[in-house]
Amino acid sequence: MVYRLFKAKSDSLHTCEFAKFGFSVYNIGMNRIIFYPLIASLLAWCSSAFSEAIPIQDLTYDDPAYNAISESTFASKNRVIRKQHADEYQPPKMYRYIIKPGEDIWTIIAKTSLTIGTIATLNRLDFIGMIREGTEVFLPDTLGLFFDTDRYEKNTLALRHEITVENILLVDDPLDASRSLYFLPERTLPFLERSYLMGVVFHAPLIGIRTSGYGERLDPFVNDLTFHGGVDITADEGKTVRASRGGTVSYAAENDGYGNLIVLKHELGYFTLYGHLSEIAVEQGQRMETGEALGTVGTSGKTTGPHLHFEIRKYDEQLNPENIPLLFTTEHR
Repeated sequence: MVYRLFKAKSDSLHTCEFAKFGFSVYNIGMNRIIFYPLIASLLAWCSSAFSEAIPIQDLTYDDPAYNAISESTFASKNRVIRKQHADEYQPPKMYRYIIKPGEDIWTIIAKTSLTIGTIATLNRLDFIGMIREGTEVFLPDTLGLFFDTDRYEKNTLALRHEITVENILLVDDPLDASRSLYFLPERTLPFLERSYLMGVVFHAPLIGIRTSGYGERLDPFVNDLTFHGGVDITADEGKTVRASRGGTVSYAAENDGYGNLIVLKHELGYFTLYGHLSEIAVEQGQRMETGEALGTVGTSGKTTGPHLHFEIRKYDEQLNPENIPLLFTTEHR
């Protein structure tokens, strides 16, 4: 099975970040998911976008496409290191590659000289763990950053990334042939943004048994398929739940199905949510450090037993915590 990183635009629906090609997945609120088979016209523009990217079969010098992209990205990386930008830039050539067993984003970086920022902004990654075996990723032959023209202003990007407006290029979006992206040649993401993409800023809020993951599931209360916007971790009632990342408490009270809920606000529009708590040990506005106690595992809200419902959001969009490598292997003591 080949997976494609997929983004669809909707004015009223939140779009799931990762979907099997062949279905469009829309998340409505917390607990519903609707599948729409892709219609013929959608398949047509998808096929057009995918066909324009040059396929790479293997990340070896026996592959002419790999030779071409590696030569170009190596030269681009050297210009970035030496801070010697080109006098003029052209829109990058696009390549596509299907991740093989044992490979991940670090393989791509090592083999092509591309950066996390380049790969993540082009492929709209929430976290680097989205690139796994079977995923098809798009790769440009020049380092840089990509931004949605519907969400970002060119002048704002120029000021933030210290680039002239004239050097910001308009390129086709390989994920959606009907849309365009701004390309900022040979610019990089700040350290904090890269850290969020790698997920290293987050730590496990609780070690226990993960009983329900992110995505579609059979809801035990309605006996129907619904969308689950986080991860459920079962543990003994009363066990301490800790801050996954330092932040400010923006909510600490009862909230419908979440039960006793704590929401921490972090940098760059990120939030973490901790639901079904037995006890809330913090107050709204309180500053928390990573690993500090927030409350305890409980059964408040809609639950079938004691567990923590944990979410990561960027603004109002639910992200998949399971796309953070090694997130749930260690906890703060």
